[in-house]
Amino acid sequence: MPKQKTEYNSIENNRLKPVRFVSVFVVLSLIICFIVYFDDISKVFTTPIAYKKYTEFGIRIPTQYKVHGIDVSHHQGEINWKMVKDMCVDSLVIDFVFVKATEGRTYVDKQFKNNWKNLRKNKLIRGAYHYFKPLVDGKKQAKHFISKVKLKKGDLPPVIDIEEIGNASNTSLIKRIKDCVMELQHHYGVEPIIYTYHDFYKLHLNGQFDDYLLWIAHYNVLKPNNNMWNFWQHSDRGTVSGINYPVDFNVFNRSKRSLEKLLIK
Repeated sequence: MPKQKTEYNSIENNRLKPVRFVSVFVVLSLIICFIVYFDDISKVFTTPIAYKKYTEFGIRIPTQYKVHGIDVSHHQGEINWKMVKDMCVDSLVIDFVFVKATEGRTYVDKQFKNNWKNLRKNKLIRGAYHYFKPLVDGKKQAKHFISKVKLKKGDLPPVIDIEEIGNASNTSLIKRIKDCVMELQHHYGVEPIIYTYHDFYKLHLNGQFDDYLLWIAHYNVLKPNNNMWNFWQHSDRGTVSGINYPVDFNVFNRSKRSLEKLLIK
């Protein structure tokens, strides 16, 4: 009897081998199809769990990021910063604000002084940006910004907003930006943040400023294609209490504590 049982088990095991092989093959095939379908498996795990519509803010907001901010200029008119500070929707608040300060060699945003003063008054984390003109000497642009923006403890590093190349060659553009970067870094003692939009970075700045914080504008995507980013401008159509015009919305890709570590000491 034991011998017959052993033979029976052997026969059953032989019958099961093809079944097991088929099962493993099917599972592996499904995994391969899954990876091919999503092209990059990392996208499955890094895209937002939810891209939630906030009626009060007027836009969808990527919810896996916990630190949110806006950026403004004179285009948003006079702003009630207390209302901005007090706005809270499902625990989402405005954590930081970038404001336009200067442009080129001479221009000063007409709302900068008022915005800058009231951001400090309302205890919002603030940062100032300079709109870079590609045909103007970079060092002179930095000096213009420095003459108008007095960064204090608790402020974000200065920002260089780069969006156009005009008739400049890419070589001359990069040189002028680097001159501007070095002058700002020397004066403030911190590395400036580079702002640009996705396509411009890819065409003109790729690989040139990898050691600097990157603030990238890229709309209507689950996340920026550029994985170097620290700040992401994801919409230009937000609404905020105290602001009468559409406003740009941003997220920071780390925690509030990490953001605070970037501030001027």
